[in-house]
Amino acid sequence: MKSHPDAGTRSAAEVVTQLPVPSRLGMLRFERLNEPSWALLFLDPACERQLGISASDLCALVDAPYASLMEPEARYRLHDAIQQQLLQGPHYLVRYTLHTPQGALTLLEVGEPFKQRNRQLLRGYLLVADESLDRYAPTEQELHSQNQQLRSSLQQYQRTQDDHLQHLARSRTQQQLIVRLARQRYASSNPQQEAAELITQAACEVYGVARAGIWKLGSHHLDSVSLYRRDLDRHEQLPSIDARSFPQYLQALHSGRAIDAHDAQHDPRTCELTASYLQPLGICSMLDASIRIEGEVVGVLCLEHVGAPRTWQADEIAFAGELADQFAQVLINQQKRHATSALHLFQRAVEQSASAFLLVDRDGRVEYVNPSFTAITLYSSDEVCGHRLSELPALANLSDLLFDARSSLAEHSSWQGEFRSRRKNLEPYWGHLSISKVYGDDGELTHYIGIYEDVTEAKLAQQRIERLAYTDNLTNLGNRPAFIRSLEERFAHSPRPPLGLLLVDIDNFKRINDSLGHQTGDKLLSALARRLRNSLGAKGTLARFASNEFAILLDSCDQDCGLRVAHQVLQTLDKPLFVDNQLISITGSLGLALAPEHGDDPQTLMKHAGLALHKAKANGKHQVQLFTEALNAEANYKLFVENNLRRALTQSELEVFYQPKLCLKNGQLLGMEALLRWHHPEKGMIRPDQFISVAEETGLIIPIGKWVVRQACRMSKQIAAIGLGELQVAINLSPKQFSDPDLVGSIAAILHEEQLDPRLLELELTESLLLEATEDTRHQLGRLKSLGLTLAMDDFGTGYSSLSYLKKFPIDVIKIDRSFIKDIPDNQDDMEITSAVIAMAHNLKLKVVAEGIETGAQLGFLRRQKCDVGQGYLFDKPIPGRELIDSLRRYPCRPQGESHHPADQRA
Repeated sequence: MKSHPDAGTRSAAEVVTQLPVPSRLGMLRFERLNEPSWALLFLDPACERQLGISASDLCALVDAPYASLMEPEARYRLHDAIQQQLLQGPHYLVRYTLHTPQGALTLLEVGEPFKQRNRQLLRGYLLVADESLDRYAPTEQELHSQNQQLRSSLQQYQRTQDDHLQHLARSRTQQQLIVRLARQRYASSNPQQEAAELITQAACEVYGVARAGIWKLGSHHLDSVSLYRRDLDRHEQLPSIDARSFPQYLQALHSGRAIDAHDAQHDPRTCELTASYLQPLGICSMLDASIRIEGEVVGVLCLEHVGAPRTWQADEIAFAGELADQFAQVLINQQKRHATSALHLFQRAVEQSASAFLLVDRDGRVEYVNPSFTAITLYSSDEVCGHRLSELPALANLSDLLFDARSSLAEHSSWQGEFRSRRKNLEPYWGHLSISKVYGDDGELTHYIGIYEDVTEAKLAQQRIERLAYTDNLTNLGNRPAFIRSLEERFAHSPRPPLGLLLVDIDNFKRINDSLGHQTGDKLLSALARRLRNSLGAKGTLARFASNEFAILLDSCDQDCGLRVAHQVLQTLDKPLFVDNQLISITGSLGLALAPEHGDDPQTLMKHAGLALHKAKANGKHQVQLFTEALNAEANYKLFVENNLRRALTQSELEVFYQPKLCLKNGQLLGMEALLRWHHPEKGMIRPDQFISVAEETGLIIPIGKWVVRQACRMSKQIAAIGLGELQVAINLSPKQFSDPDLVGSIAAILHEEQLDPRLLELELTESLLLEATEDTRHQLGRLKSLGLTLAMDDFGTGYSSLSYLKKFPIDVIKIDRSFIKDIPDNQDDMEITSAVIAMAHNLKLKVVAEGIETGAQLGFLRRQKCDVGQGYLFDKPIPGRELIDSLRRYPCRPQGESHHPADQRA
């Protein structure tokens, strides 16, 4: 909530907050390394006026230009003095002389230490102290001004006393009203309406406002409860207001205790109401307090002032919140009354329910049963209440469920399922039971509540249906659901025996159906099922898994046993079958998976057996394939990446990192390279080389590429907007993106929508794209160039590099791959290649960017070779977009509007 000083201190607070910024007092803010080099990371731009040298020159990365203006002996002596002062206190003060183009200047430096990115830094202010402060003496005019200020202070003190007396008067009135509201006894059938009318009328009297209203906040509307108009001395009820039209007002209402709009028609929190509500009613000031129940905003108390703008005092704002709380308490009391009524209704519903209810204490003693319990079990309430479950034959198995430590209810708060029991006359029946634990206010278990129905008839019908549902009509074998259920039952046993799952697929069965007819095909499958069942005997469970696919479950089976049975099945399939007076020869493909080696649950085992079967068919059919992890790894990885990558873009899992690119001549920040990262919620950060290939295969690279272009354009605009200069952003384009006929149009549309100068976007192309470029690709590159973009050849020299690329395509930039930079200066060949590439590029009027700069020696070599731009860990690692702006503030940046043309950057 907005802070308001009271009337006695407001003017003093305003004077204090109007202090000038340090630069207007001649103070230069700075940040630098805590080292004898005095290397500056930041200096107030006003330094050029006082020192004659720009801040960008004094903050260069190399040669410590600021320290060069000092005597060397003084620099080291002052550094030691600073460290001594910091050992004794939190700040330091030193005085020294700088030899600047404007002559020798004496500076006072006051600062403090701080730490950033594990580096020890200093920050503070510099003050030019050429004139002695001792010569200062106030003039007669200044003494007169001080006298005037004293008189003004006395007058302000008198006004403060008056405001204080008014505050005391308001406080007494507010306290009397709160006591009145607290003692109010609402007698009407609608206490909510009665309370709203009382509070709104009292608020108008206390605040002296024209209107006071209470509104309830629904999902999309503000519904009027009561509005009191002071001019008419009556209450009104206004029509509902669509709250979706006022998002800023709703946000302010939810985020603070009150909205104190002194000038409501221009206040950003309430200006949305001006045209439709404030202006027609002449409302100039508003004080709205949110009505909250358990922290949730359910309504609002609105005080509306008509006439000249009104300033709301701090006590008035607080009192509005108390009035809102009074109405919230009325709502809470009404909810409690409704809850009591609902409880009585629930009790009647339980008594009349067709389902049996029983309440059992934590020790298993029955406390309550309803009449339906008697109708189902034939036991009366008197026969079961007060007895333990274990003593009642009809509920003995329920006692096992509640108190057996191995039951699921022991680990969970509820359980539901079917149970079998007997009525008092010993007739068996089936019941469907839902039972839950009941906890007290202290979190301790107190009771169990059970609800169940007699489902005997439904259970018998279900058993008949299951027999039909789990049998294959053609072969009389178990079908797929029956086989899966059998498999799950095996896995449910403990200890679990080793299992073998064999999937059998009839090769080219479609050809048999097409040539001989489906009726013959059905007879063939039926005969084949009988032959397989006879050949297996008691060795395993056989089921028809799909149209021409069978499944065999082998108990207590190891690898040797599984392969032996598989080859036996293969031999069985090789024998011709006599169907419809003709011999039909068939072959089959088999996939084998074993548990627990290849799967510790039914789904995994079936999946791996299926992968093995597909591999057998892919290898030429008529063979047995045992599952291996190599089959799983390939399928799982591609499926994982494809499925998750489709979701990643919509779920904001993709993120753009940016690696700064610096001018190697003067250390200025020229731009950045946008690098895509995938932050998977389970796998963590995934590099592009682990998913880009799948994105290209599936075509997802096209929407992802457009998203990256838009993010990079927005980041460039944000950086320019906060004054860090116009920075060019480089983006890698995949060859797959050039298959998109809308590539150029989409990039042009994004540039237009984001209002970004095309010169600030650089597209990096692969050598494979240029090597295999079609006429359409050349046309697209020409259109991209015509937009005003910069085109760069990425990783130059690592593939089939050819100077013909530079002739055929409108390339502006060559990027030297990090593989040539990493061994400099140890590898003479890399140094000569790098030097030759830089010289060649400059002769062709191309800019050169070196990637992977990690050491000072590499930087020194590239600077001697006049390489234009560099990037690498020596300067900065790739920075997440959310941290980029804060990280770039320490770089000397290109001024706004400076050219980004490659030739200009080399100049």
